[in-house]
Amino acid sequence: MWSILCICVCVRAYGVSSSPLRPQRETQLAKADEVNVLMYGVLQLSESLHHMYQSTEAKLARVAREIKNTESVVQHLGQDMEEAARVEGQIKEGLSFIQAQTAALQAQGQQTMGLVNSVGQEDAELKQKLNNMEEQLSISNPASISALKETTQKHNTILKDLKSWTLQQIRQLERQTQQLAKLQKRTNIVS
Repeated sequence: MWSILCICVCVRAYGVSSSPLRPQRETQLAKADEVNVLMYGVLQLSESLHHMYQSTEAKLARVAREIKNTESVVQHLGQDMEEAARVEGQIKEGLSFIQAQTAALQAQGQQTMGLVNSVGQEDAELKQKLNNMEEQLSISNPASISALKETTQKHNTILKDLKSWTLQQIRQLERQTQQLAKLQKRTNIVS
């Protein structure tokens, strides 16, 4: 920039004139005025370029900050998404485990109910047989009757214990069914 200015000043100083008919003194005055105008224009151009440079630099710095902030937000979102995917996987694993346990407990409960029903039928049959035998034995032998009563009482105790255990299994199955429903709701919310 300064080199162009120097070239212009030197060309004017050595008397290169655009008009050969002009007198030398007017040429020197015209040259000084032209140099002043030229210098003023160069100064304005220099200030404008300097101002443009500063504003462009400020805009670039602002854009760089915005890009950095955006990258930070994107990175945090990526981490949040990874965490959410990990938690969702854990919930699904827990849900699968509870579903498997619930299915096993339901099968076990059905088997137990079948067993209880079977034992109940056997108990009724045994009581009927016992009553029949008591009638027959009351005539023949009183010692056998007491042995049969003792066996029947043992069977009744076993039936009561089995019924209590079945009720516990049913309650446990109901609790796990409730837990499964809660987990399914949570999974639906996360998805």
